[in-house]
Amino acid sequence: EFLCLGGAGRMGQGVSSACCGRERFEGDGKDSPMMPLRRISCLQDSRVHFINDAPMMCVLPQKAYQKGTYTVKDINRISLFQVETASPDVSRILLPGGSCHATIERDTSNVDEWHIYVGEGRRVTVARRVVAGNTVFLVHALLEPFPRRAEQSALPLPSLSVRGDFDKQDFWMFDCSDLHGRRVAHASSSGVTKRVEQSAYVVEVAPGLDVALVIAVSLIIEDSIGRR
Repeated sequence: EFLCLGGAGRMGQGVSSACCGRERFEGDGKDSPMMPLRRISCLQDSRVHFINDAPMMCVLPQKAYQKGTYTVKDINRISLFQVETASPDVSRILLPGGSCHATIERDTSNVDEWHIYVGEGRRVTVARRVVAGNTVFLVHALLEPFPRRAEQSALPLPSLSVRGDFDKQDFWMFDCSDLHGRRVAHASSSGVTKRVEQSAYVVEVAPGLDVALVIAVSLIIEDSIGRR
């Protein structure tokens, strides 16, 4: 399993209690992610909105892309969705009823890019780039009408950039619309309590940011590290 440990707020069809998930995370709280300048909801549709109204903490297993199928739950252990590894290049985020909410596909023609689909529409492209000798992941939210799988589309400016020590699962996601580099999500393998397996890391997501998107990007980073 991988659990979402969050404060009061609504995400999908589950409601978290007012008990804050931080009591299960031994960080100092000085560098908490901040709400993005504008809500980032790339993967929402008419059925479900993975947007939290309060900070949320998710515990992800390391090498999650190798885990097959596992359930995503909130702090009350209410199932929100499942992640299913369908093949080495394809993973799916499923709703509790079993229907597919989003699909992550590695671009076989460009090994440095991954696409996230809702239905047949390509919502997001995640590109791995090297900038000044450092690996950076750029998250491009595509505009409507969303391109289909076989369609080519120019990438807009990125909505998020991801930088950090990816080998140690220690990275930040930055809001690219903020010139000051607003940090909106943070992954860390330190500060995990005994309740969480040592082979896990924590991703803290600021309010107003699509939690399913952050999980998908984290899985893409894991996939990239595992293939290297």
